[in-house]
Amino acid sequence: MRSRCRATIEDFSTLSASIMEPYLFYGVVLPERAQLSLQFTLGFSHLVSGVKGEAKVSILFNQVAVRVESEHDWDIFDLRNVVKNIVQNHLAMVGYLMGYAYELEITRVLNQGREIDWVFGIDIPCLTERSEGINLQESLMKLRDKTIGTNGVFLNRCFADLVSSMKHADDTGFYCYRAIESLRHHCAAVHGLTDAGKPKQWEKFREVSGCTEETLRSIKSAADPLRHGEASGGTSEGRAKLLTDTWDVVDGYLNGV
Repeated sequence: MRSRCRATIEDFSTLSASIMEPYLFYGVVLPERAQLSLQFTLGFSHLVSGVKGEAKVSILFNQVAVRVESEHDWDIFDLRNVVKNIVQNHLAMVGYLMGYAYELEITRVLNQGREIDWVFGIDIPCLTERSEGINLQESLMKLRDKTIGTNGVFLNRCFADLVSSMKHADDTGFYCYRAIESLRHHCAAVHGLTDAGKPKQWEKFREVSGCTEETLRSIKSAADPLRHGEASGGTSEGRAKLLTDTWDVVDGYLNGV
């Protein structure tokens, strides 16, 4: 699994003449029934490493093609995240201006010089490894039973935020911690602590889930900059640990509730 890395937009008048063969990314803007065509070119600088490049984006009737020129030998997952971020930022501006809620899928990358031809999946390896051998139908029924009733809304919010943490790598910490906060509200409601202070609620949550205060604080520390609108970068390894820790907490709570 690779983290989705932010790229800051810069105005580059020139790039090195010794550019290697470009990376070609393909994807689609959804829903396709709401047709969109855009073309733009911009330079970018990787937030963490500072590596620079140029992306030429063409969206024609929702079909996306992005040509990335960079001297750097990229990890294709990291560069996919940069490309996705660039295009999504423009779609967000379109959404603001037009009131449209577009989504983006980047599905494939090609670079013949590096012998790269890759179709991207939807799995998060550190999480899919946990589900090996699972009986999906049986596990789903157990989860559904827990969501029945008034308090089930907190669990459903948790699951929705966990999915968002997988989809939006830039904001993984934000969604992970908000998912856990929903479980804290669920725990308080189940145990009659809704009107109690947060310290009491967190204490009960740690008791039920079996997690430590240190683990919760580490997840919160990843969320805090994002909750306050700050830009935050990270590594693939750091994101994998964050997701794994969060899933451990959620699993512990669901097993104890």
